[in-house]
Amino acid sequence: MRPGILYEKAGILLGFIPLIIYGILAGSSVSSVITALGAATIVTVLAGFRDLRKGMILIWTTLVLFGGAFIAVGVLNMISIIPWMGVLIYATLSAITFGSILAKIPFTLQYAREMVDRQLWENPVFIRVNLLMTSFWGGVFVINLLLNYFMLVMPEPQGRIAQLLTYIVLVAGIIFTLWYPKHLQKQPSSASGQSGK
Repeated sequence: MRPGILYEKAGILLGFIPLIIYGILAGSSVSSVITALGAATIVTVLAGFRDLRKGMILIWTTLVLFGGAFIAVGVLNMISIIPWMGVLIYATLSAITFGSILAKIPFTLQYAREMVDRQLWENPVFIRVNLLMTSFWGGVFVINLLLNYFMLVMPEPQGRIAQLLTYIVLVAGIIFTLWYPKHLQKQPSSASGQSGK
């Protein structure tokens, strides 16, 4: 195993740590949301420093998202956006994800290229797999966007159930990301496009 491969495999998952941190720390008060946004921004820089230097789409989106929201709420006192933070976060992630697909640079491709030989970068199977994985994450973000919207309009306890479902959907995405490349390694027809994963 070459140096850094474990970090590279974890890279895409590190991009979701700020989301989890924000979800854990953000409460119903303005101060708790500011704390959560600040913590998510700091964690983005610390956990994703290497990916930021490489220009990874996901981590830069996360930094701009949480950093911008922290400035808006904590500095500019735009507290009216707080109830909409979940919708804003997942709408942005959805837009960036499907935008990366339309631009033919699905964000998972950036991470996957670090785990395979350069000669496989243009392999149709390799590209197709990353389109599928990025599309899957786009679906995760859209589902969580809808759930966060429902949380705004639903009474309790339905709103709490929707919040719990957002975590379940996010965990499902992480499990899929860990499982799918290993599953492809077992498929003889995909092996040529997935070596190194």
